[in-house]
Amino acid sequence: MRFPLQGHYALDVSGNVLEVYATGAWNKATAEALAEDMHRITEPLSGTPWAVLMDGRRWVLSTPECQNVLTVAIKKSIAKGLVRSAYVLDSGMVKRAQLERTHPHLREDISNHNYDRAYFTRYFEALCWLERDGFTPYQHK
Repeated sequence: MRFPLQGHYALDVSGNVLEVYATGAWNKATAEALAEDMHRITEPLSGTPWAVLMDGRRWVLSTPECQNVLTVAIKKSIAKGLVRSAYVLDSGMVKRAQLERTHPHLREDISNHNYDRAYFTRYFEALCWLERDGFTPYQHK
């Protein structure tokens, strides 16, 4: 199996949730592009609580430089209202270990104690976890 030279992503804000679909092997340039696009697309949510739902089942890992970029992006997002991150991954532990290195609480002192993240193997379980705290990718009527 051959992997692309750099990974890809798709972003969509729906309701009060940023949905991220990540694929391929990420490098620093991919992470920097994601961070820039993520901050731009979530600007309308700034100042209100919001969540991220990331589907990483087709993501293939990242470099340490990439993890540093993502840590900074997550910390900036928390300052702008991010309070929940749900990661959907396959059952292996390697991806989760890499994502744990991006957790601001583990790397730096952060003032927002409302931020929480969880890991899931099923997309629906991640949606349910977010919905329990009022984060849905659709608006209730």
